Amino acid sequence: MEEKIDLTYEQAVAELEGIIRKLESGEASLDDSISLYSRGMELSKFCKEKLDSIVKQISALGEDGKSESPLGE
Repeated sequence: MEEKIDLTYEQAVAELEGIIRKLESGEASLDDSISLYSRGMELSKFCKEKLDSIVKQISALGEDGKSESPLGE
């Protein structure tokens, strides 16, 4: 069961970066590494969904009077 992530995009990225550092350091136990990896995947999904939503918003704004999206899509 996935829990709702109540963070800003920037907070999620910062937490994800911290998880990556811990995993790359090799200092976490196997059980901790699995937990960290799981949390990292949740954060990665959250960030991707957040970015996808922003791209849609920007694209919709581009449709309101311009023929091209500001992102070139």
